Amino acid sequence: HFPFKINYNYFMRIQYFLYFLFGGIITSGVTYLAHQSKGLLAAFVGTLPLITISTFVLIYFHSGQVAVLAYAKGLIIMIFPWMVFILSVIFLMPRIPFIYALFAGFCLQVAAAFLVFVVTRNFLKF
Repeated sequence: HFPFKINYNYFMRIQYFLYFLFGGIITSGVTYLAHQSKGLLAAFVGTLPLITISTFVLIYFHSGQVAVLAYAKGLIIMIFPWMVFILSVIFLMPRIPFIYALFAGFCLQVAAAFLVFVVTRNFLKF
């Protein structure tokens, strides 16, 4: 699958370094923009697919195109539980303390994901 010869342990170290680097840059940028009251711009930066692109590339080099397509299809399906989280937080934050709203949204997202697994009959295949 690799177009060139590479040491697997070296590849794994680079993979985790890229996750750390992209995750830190994105989190810092989003936090900075949100702190500047630029919520829409912060949301735009937060939804840029930098982590997804790096994940696609790493999956492709490790497992090939079929694995990338399966992952991409899974991402599309998991948009719905993620939307449950976002909408729950939006609805709950004005009504309950912030941390409880986050926790409730997280629990509702996990429940929605569980329903997706059950409905798609993939519960034991994840």
